[in-house]
Amino acid sequence: METNQTKQTIRLERVFGIILLIPPTIGVILFLINLVSNDPGRIPEMRNLSSNWTGDYNYARDSGGGGYTSAAPIYLGLMAIAGALLLKGTDKKLD
Repeated sequence: METNQTKQTIRLERVFGIILLIPPTIGVILFLINLVSNDPGRIPEMRNLSSNWTGDYNYARDSGGGGYTSAAPIYLGLMAIAGALLLKGTDKKLD
């Protein structure tokens, strides 16, 4: 019965790993498609990536403003790392 429990745990870890890898994979594919679909003469810029990843605040129209950036790339990167570790860990448990 313990081996059946172990196999179910490994299967659950693989499912979670695949679920965590799907959004970063889709993001990379869409990023690459967006880079390829731009005009050849234009340099891909952050504003061409379908959403605004960065911005700035100009408090008093002088040099006192600040900037911001989206945390989405960090979250997608952490999801990819967690998914890869879950999938890698299940291979070692099967031996």
